[in-house]
Amino acid sequence: MTGIPAAQPDSWENDGQRLAPLLDQVFAAVVAGVDANAAAAVAIGIARAQGVRRRVAIADLVGECPPLEALNRSDDPHGIADSFLYGVSLNRIARQVNDAGSVFVMPSGTEAVAHETVYANERWRRLATGFHQVGALLLVVAVPGTPGFAELCGYVGALLPVGETRFPMPAGVPLIAPPPPPTPPPEAPRPAARERTKRAREAAVETNSGQRMKLVAGVAVLGAIAIGLGSFWPQISARLPAPIAAFFTRTGDDTTVMLVKPTLMDTTRPAESAPLDSAGQPVGNAARDSGAAAVAAPPIVNPADSADAAKYAIFYTSANTRAEAIADPRLAGQPALAVTPVLLDGSEWFQVHIGASADQATADSLLARLRASKLVSVKVITSVPLAMQLERNVPIAMMASHLATYEKRGIKAYALQQANGTVILYTGAFQVPDQAIHLADSLRALGIAPVLAYRTGRAF
Repeated sequence: MTGIPAAQPDSWENDGQRLAPLLDQVFAAVVAGVDANAAAAVAIGIARAQGVRRRVAIADLVGECPPLEALNRSDDPHGIADSFLYGVSLNRIARQVNDAGSVFVMPSGTEAVAHETVYANERWRRLATGFHQVGALLLVVAVPGTPGFAELCGYVGALLPVGETRFPMPAGVPLIAPPPPPTPPPEAPRPAARERTKRAREAAVETNSGQRMKLVAGVAVLGAIAIGLGSFWPQISARLPAPIAAFFTRTGDDTTVMLVKPTLMDTTRPAESAPLDSAGQPVGNAARDSGAAAVAAPPIVNPADSADAAKYAIFYTSANTRAEAIADPRLAGQPALAVTPVLLDGSEWFQVHIGASADQATADSLLARLRASKLVSVKVITSVPLAMQLERNVPIAMMASHLATYEKRGIKAYALQQANGTVILYTGAFQVPDQAIHLADSLRALGIAPVLAYRTGRAF
């Protein structure tokens, strides 16, 4: 497996922009090479291209890497080391790079980062999951051979090798790589060889002249036959057996798709597959692996409905405020619009999902409609089977007034129709129970007992 072909130093960033489409369906990747500056430049090129349509963050695990340091205009010395070792918020260490505010650099910080404590830190897995949840891209620039490099790649989920790739590739980690470079043209013949070739060609002219005349006549005959076949080919192919007709009519492979199939970065364990106790709560390491807070999540009231949960939804956006998250007025008419306050690295964010269906096909249909209307551009269908249940057995005739009542209290509720003709009112949408803790606290503050449940029913 080869990485990005060797290039001049000033072209690495161009290579990154050229290869950026390979990461369209990837949400986190390690960008690594023996030449750390080249790896950083490739990451910058990818970030500039991907930053046109989504947020991108580049993490410096090299240690004051010059190409990344050149982008850092802040005097604040804090970075990755301070966040991982001392708890400094990632929001504080992220430095905006472009005017659009979509590309950020996270510097290495006040201490060394190229060691196992940082590289093999399980927090990378949770960060990668967080970037997937919001449809963003995390690029981690790292140095192969650093203790913990294999663990880092495993947590992040994908590796893009840059330049000289003769370093051990971590087992089981998908590699993102461009197609092999084109075969170089044959070397021009030397003068003496060129002269011998010329003399041999001249000597063969006479011998070949007669053969050429025969060949021309043969080609003319074949051409006439081909024209005739072409005229009647639709009728001929219709009479051929299906396998033979398919062989003659098949098209070439789509090489733009075959270049590479990056693994979709989704390391979050689906809620329905996590081991649950009798109250529907994760047992063992499930809560810890999902980045759980110290406070326990509410119990799931209907664990038996996990297999039929309306889990599929379209991820729309994530924003710092609720108003910003639902600023587009077209969202008001979307089915099962879930606005979910969550805590990410100590800061409150509002995630927006559209739709709730128990089958992938319905979600695909909804996504196609949203893309056709230009409401969404990033193709992210995610699994959010859980929500806060507000009311059950609400008559459809009363649904609008109940939703309006919750809206006045600052709760964005939505309804799913049940088999008995009534609706259940929900708010929020979660992958795992621990993501519901923040919203549960908010509901308690409003005097509403939080009820965590698997979403059931269908969206309007």
